[in-house]
Amino acid sequence: YNKLYRYTTLTLAQRVEVLKKLENKESQKSIAAEFDVDQSAISRIQKNREKILDEWQNNSNPERKRHRLRKAEDVEAALLRWFSQARSQQVPVNGPLLMEKANSLATELGIEFKATNGWLERWKKKHSIQFKKKAGEYAGIDLQIVQEWKDEKLHDILQRYEAKDIYNADETGLFWQMLPEKSLGFAWRDSHHRSKQPKTQIMLLVGANMDGSDKLPLYTIGKNMWPRAFKNFHRLPLEYSANKKAWMTSVMFEGWLKKLDWRIGQENRKVAMILDKCSAHSSVELDNIELIFLPPNTTSVTQPMHGGVIRNLKFHYRHILATRRLDAAQHALPFKWDLLDAMFAMQTAWSGVSQTTISSCYKKVAFEGTADQYITDDSEQETEQQFQNIWDCLAQIYGSLIPSLDEYVDVDMDDTKDTRELSDQDIMSLVSDEADANCPSDEMEGSELGDSTPFVPTVSDAYHALDIVRRFSMTVESPADEILELADKFEAVVMSEVPKRMKQKIIAEYYQAK
Repeated sequence: YNKLYRYTTLTLAQRVEVLKKLENKESQKSIAAEFDVDQSAISRIQKNREKILDEWQNNSNPERKRHRLRKAEDVEAALLRWFSQARSQQVPVNGPLLMEKANSLATELGIEFKATNGWLERWKKKHSIQFKKKAGEYAGIDLQIVQEWKDEKLHDILQRYEAKDIYNADETGLFWQMLPEKSLGFAWRDSHHRSKQPKTQIMLLVGANMDGSDKLPLYTIGKNMWPRAFKNFHRLPLEYSANKKAWMTSVMFEGWLKKLDWRIGQENRKVAMILDKCSAHSSVELDNIELIFLPPNTTSVTQPMHGGVIRNLKFHYRHILATRRLDAAQHALPFKWDLLDAMFAMQTAWSGVSQTTISSCYKKVAFEGTADQYITDDSEQETEQQFQNIWDCLAQIYGSLIPSLDEYVDVDMDDTKDTRELSDQDIMSLVSDEADANCPSDEMEGSELGDSTPFVPTVSDAYHALDIVRRFSMTVESPADEILELADKFEAVVMSEVPKRMKQKIIAEYYQAK
């Protein structure tokens, strides 16, 4: 019978090896069988002997399979990869340096190329790159004011309250649907380049106490009170409000504070809540919470949430999102990620922020011990390695389309919140937006990834999921007792739902019959 050879392209090194075997009088047929190619491929290699040896002697890449003419696009691609590496290593980069590097890369690639200012501007625009000013972490901060606040106000707080009774909370913007392969331009944009913000941004209010024993439930603010992803669900995993700009307002913040004040009162406690001063954080008379405001423009060196807590939360969130994205890509499946998926991931990510991490972030901004003291536990280091492994796999799939892991995690760290003073027009707009956002609407919260119809599982779906979880728990190496215990509890909930849903079905069928 005739053997069917799969189409195989030999590398330059393999083609040179073929030529050596031909010189040793081996037959084309035996060589073709060894390299699993058709005999005609061996014949072509013999015919192009001189050209192949010239490439080899000129130090060409031995693993290169095809020869092609190098173009200016190769220089741009190489420069983009170099730029990504430089940014991840915090190397200062400017226009002249980029042009010099482009010329150097062109020389190495053997391309006649001359970088110009016009070319550089087009390259930057193509990749949405804006140069950020790197004037240092303390640029624009009056360190004397910071030190006075720590010596006087903070010292007083620490004298009057125990660690468990000192809280900090602040908002941060989250690009909740930002996929790894879509984040490159956003990772490098200027922090004030507001027109470049994606539509899928929500606001998160993040808060915890000083010893990390009380992580306050996340409070989320979107742009539509009734996005399609919420349809037919009676409750949400996180507290949620909305206005068209996804901004925290003083009304929202006051409502959140009063709920927390009531809870603290039920626990017979008195606590301090440390906040930065902005238009949304207005003074409120509370029974159990003392509001203490930080000096203006000192967030990066005085506020624990921005000392690492918020970044750690986003790290865990993007670890979840990137892992789901990798699984879909590896199995060639369409990827779905709506706002409800994101809220579940936020909740899981928040549970992943450890008590040690939160306590360390307070210490980092000198609430206790020495400044810059930051302790990581073993589980945090293990999670970081797991995420890096996921990122390495994504890099193999998407190549230069994705930035470094740190840039992806920090893609929206400059978008903590809008702290500007509101004009009368802003205030009127927010009032109108809140009214509009609370009206039921089929408008989607951002773009849909995958099926736009929300999936509402039935009892049968729940039982099927239980079977999958139990069987999966039998395949993992670590003990699965906790997983099985949770599955048993979940099955009890499902069983209690069966008679309720049957009754609802009977009533519905009765009225339909009438």
